[in-house]
Amino acid sequence: MDEGKDPGLLFVYGTLKRGFPNPWSRRLWAHAAFLGEASMPGRLVDLGAYPALLEPVSPGDFVHGEVAALRDASLLGALDLYEGPQYKRIVRRVRMYDGSEREAWVYLFRASPGRARIIPGGRWPVK
Repeated sequence: MDEGKDPGLLFVYGTLKRGFPNPWSRRLWAHAAFLGEASMPGRLVDLGAYPALLEPVSPGDFVHGEVAALRDASLLGALDLYEGPQYKRIVRRVRMYDGSEREAWVYLFRASPGRARIIPGGRWPVK
């Protein structure tokens, strides 16, 4: 992980978002405050039950999600285990919907997505 960096914020774009019937989502939001919706450069791919964040390939590639202000930074270690070795927690700049920018942790997929479908518009779940 990007040791030495601790923005205290986490950008989530999949099953960790508020309201998902995922025990880890409930655990996260029990120890975090909703700061707002945001976007960041990247692409989402559909892995079936959850999405994965990939690096952007063009200037128009954006992912939409939520920013959690963590009350307990030790939760990140547990989330690292939940996300598993195929994800790497890194610090990235996110743009809040009010136009401000923040530094936040985000989980980047580092395994091969194979033939996973790109999610147009970078929003999950797809409606």
